[in-house]
Amino acid sequence: MHTSMMKKFLKTGAMLVVLTLAGAANATGVSGQGTWETTLLARDLDGNLANGPEGFYDTALNVTWLRNASANGMAWSVAKAWAEQDHFGLSGWRLPTTHVTTADGSCDLSETGGTSCGYNPDSSVATGSEMSHLYFQSLGNKSFYAPGTTNVQAGYGLTNTGNFRMQSADYWSSTESALYSGSAWFFGTPDGFQGYSDKSETLYALAVRSGDVAAVPEQQTWALLLIGLTCLLLVRRWRAS
Repeated sequence: MHTSMMKKFLKTGAMLVVLTLAGAANATGVSGQGTWETTLLARDLDGNLANGPEGFYDTALNVTWLRNASANGMAWSVAKAWAEQDHFGLSGWRLPTTHVTTADGSCDLSETGGTSCGYNPDSSVATGSEMSHLYFQSLGNKSFYAPGTTNVQAGYGLTNTGNFRMQSADYWSSTESALYSGSAWFFGTPDGFQGYSDKSETLYALAVRSGDVAAVPEQQTWALLLIGLTCLLLVRRWRAS
């Protein structure tokens, strides 16, 4: 097996911890990096604007991302259940999908980029994976190797989270491996690598939902609406008497 794939499939827990801590310390919303400031629209899902958005509508992919990723790593089945539960009273959430370009679903490993497996995987809207598009296009992050080369590029990794609460870690995809039933695809934010791993591995999760999510009215809005309906009902009763 290729050494870079070995690094992903047989990585140690210590390596994962080091990568996570190294990237999480500096990852913030970086103005001017990527398209996130114009293509990721804040969505208030809990009816309280004061505590900030709970989701972001991705105008390029036509999906809504949950702002908070999982706080801990988990096996694939647990991550899938976490993503698919109702969040803020809304159903339809899921793990991001991986677009696999090979006919048999195998890993077309590339260090230079452009495939569905390896560094700099396809991140286009039409044929790329949702997580790779978010990482490279929306947030403007870099892969370990510069595109088209095997030269390590400066500033690689999760340098911009675009106000997502996520870590420098590997994130599960909902897409299972077509060749190995016990494996599923993932995307690594520490180095921009996409591949598949055993479902028993403890990776992280980020939930996404197809389409836009309408803003939830604030509590004051609900109160005014209730008062208005009550007044309307009283007026109708008064006219009927």
